[in-house]
Amino acid sequence: MGDGRNFRRQFYTKVGLHEAEEKRALESLFKEQPLDKNKFSHFSSRSVVPSSYRILVWKLLLGITPQYAESQDYVHRQHVLIFEDLWQVLRTLNLANSHTAEGSNGIMQDPSLYGTYERNRFVSESQNPDGEHYVLMWLISKTQLLYNPQQRLKTRENRGFVSIARKLSAFFDNPVDVFHMSSALWDHLLRNRKIIEDVLQDSIGMLRKENVMLHYHLFRLGLFSSTILLDECLALFSEIIPNIAFGKIVDKVIAGCFKVLSFVVVAMLDHHSQELSTVRTVEGIRNVLSQTKKEDGDRIINSAIDQWHKIGAIKSNH
Repeated sequence: MGDGRNFRRQFYTKVGLHEAEEKRALESLFKEQPLDKNKFSHFSSRSVVPSSYRILVWKLLLGITPQYAESQDYVHRQHVLIFEDLWQVLRTLNLANSHTAEGSNGIMQDPSLYGTYERNRFVSESQNPDGEHYVLMWLISKTQLLYNPQQRLKTRENRGFVSIARKLSAFFDNPVDVFHMSSALWDHLLRNRKIIEDVLQDSIGMLRKENVMLHYHLFRLGLFSSTILLDECLALFSEIIPNIAFGKIVDKVIAGCFKVLSFVVVAMLDHHSQELSTVRTVEGIRNVLSQTKKEDGDRIINSAIDQWHKIGAIKSNH
């Protein structure tokens, strides 16, 4: 049955019917009030979320957008105020200009997204936030930025947040959404860190079955006792894969389907097996992965998701 479902999915995609079918299904879900997060989660786990609805689905499932339509405008305004307060703290601490000399990350400030009060306070700023600004704001919101912020930026976990924030900047038109989406997604990943660690162990076992020679080589180099793969999983491979592929992974992870990450790990290592067989250090492995071509990144993620569907892992909650 799984193979048949997969064949139909591929056929519909080729003839252009699958996306139209998914859009209609999502549109019907958005007509319900209140919005049913369980239904959206089910949809996101089983389908590629259409790009025109992706941001709405992400924000709903991560709790950024409330389920009740009458609350959404009020909640958005509160998010703007929270963002502005945190940005003001960065400026007060003289941290708003200390990380990117020229570094606009492509975020465009659209005055129509803010009320008059918010527009006068933030849109007049000359510099857009960068990923490092976002993580500092997140740390302040968690009361974790106690001392030496420059040092805090160098920690593995905070670098993961920065990578995700920079990637998400391509999906959103304004820094308020980038900050709240990055924060909510990162909180979601940290809450489920133990599951992700277990999934990573599963991927090591899968690789041993599928490519025993590669597994043995990477084991001898110490990859599996290093933090490289865990760091990549927590950052959702954001520095390796292109935007479209990243969006597909976020679709699954926000629905609680962390198991897909094990297939991404195996597909990534298997794709680079020839180059990896010649490296002699763990850092060499990191360098090989970081040089993944854009088109290869898309293929790796598509293959990983297809494999995940095929073996029925989608029936699992994670």
